[in-house]
Amino acid sequence: MRALIVAFAVLAAACTPPAQAPSEETAATEGQAGQAAQAPDPERDAMVDALSAQAGVEIGLPVTFEVTTKRVEGEWGWLVAQPWTREGAQIDWSTTRYAQRAADGVLDGGGTTYALLRKQNGTWSVVAFAVGPTDVAYADWPQRYGAPASIMTAN
Repeated sequence: MRALIVAFAVLAAACTPPAQAPSEETAATEGQAGQAAQAPDPERDAMVDALSAQAGVEIGLPVTFEVTTKRVEGEWGWLVAQPWTREGAQIDWSTTRYAQRAADGVLDGGGTTYALLRKQNGTWSVVAFAVGPTDVAYADWPQRYGAPASIMTAN
């Protein structure tokens, strides 16, 4: 019986194609510094543009975001996103207004950002956002801003 199991394992290994290195085409579809390319989404892009403008001022350098969660309900929008430099590199938090929080280990998720947005007259604007909170910073946003709580979950 053991010989049969060993023979089966050897046969399976022999029939498995070797792993291939990523092609240039695959590498070209990925963003810089490991940031994955995201499919086109004009609404998400408009939301990210609004958030990038405000968060860049708060963080202290121009940023963009890789969105991990996007929800829209009526005029309200919700993003959970990771900030990156405009060049697509990871942020060196020691050069930002969040340097002390990063040094103290209280910048959760590498700066994961939670943002509530509102669309008025066809334009998204940021109502509130939190960068790398150590708690559920958005817990009172439904009551404070009148937004639907159903869209505000981490993922």
